[in-house]
Amino acid sequence: LGVDTESDSYYSYQDRICIIQISTQEEDYIVDNIASKNIEALRTIFENRKIEKIFHDCTNDIAGLKADFGFHCKNIFDTAIAWRMISGEHRGLAFLLEMHFGFYHNKKFQKWDWRRRPLQQEQLEYARIDTHFLIPLRNMLYSELESKGLLQKFKGSVKNLENLEKTPKRFNPNGYWRLKGAQNLDPKSLDVLKALYRYRERTAERLNKAAFRIINGETMIRLARKKPKTLQEIKNLKGLPRHMKKQGAKDLLNIIKKATSEHN
Repeated sequence: LGVDTESDSYYSYQDRICIIQISTQEEDYIVDNIASKNIEALRTIFENRKIEKIFHDCTNDIAGLKADFGFHCKNIFDTAIAWRMISGEHRGLAFLLEMHFGFYHNKKFQKWDWRRRPLQQEQLEYARIDTHFLIPLRNMLYSELESKGLLQKFKGSVKNLENLEKTPKRFNPNGYWRLKGAQNLDPKSLDVLKALYRYRERTAERLNKAAFRIINGETMIRLARKKPKTLQEIKNLKGLPRHMKKQGAKDLLNIIKKATSEHN
């Protein structure tokens, strides 16, 4: 079976799977686990070692299926790992579909909010394609692995995928150091950035919203450098989301003032 999942990782702090795509030799299926809460019947498929599950770059899929539904996937074939062993390259599914089948897969819905309902035909078609070619692609790659004497090595690699676990996102107080430009800030600006980062992460966790949708890193760096002193200065800042201008500007101003005064 070809398998893929779509989640809300671009929109939620703690992402969850929103749909599951499954393809057989004859049919393509899309399981809407938001509309249909009880998908327990799929357990017998995912946990059956006699049924091979074919993914492309399956890390998030395997961990998500286990975390969200308690499904422990057995007998996995990952076409991304197979291709990397064969060619030495890490390639996305779209590249392999075009190379092996001459099919151009438009990735316009890659960052779609898959929580939204109803799903439109265009989104369903996009999701369907993600698994439609996986079985023939697997067969091609299997033959190449076999001919190059890589099959046993490959089987050893994918066996470990069964043990993948999802790590819940937790607040990292030092995460602000990873923001581009943080290393170039003076100590006072760095204190402001640290406070802004803490506010963003806590807000994102409370609202279960992707952190960059609260306020992105570039805008936080800009705030830390400029240290606006009035609400209007904050509202005029380039890159500040509309919802922050309406509701969060006062919070930001207070955070900047507090961090600046504490540094002094």
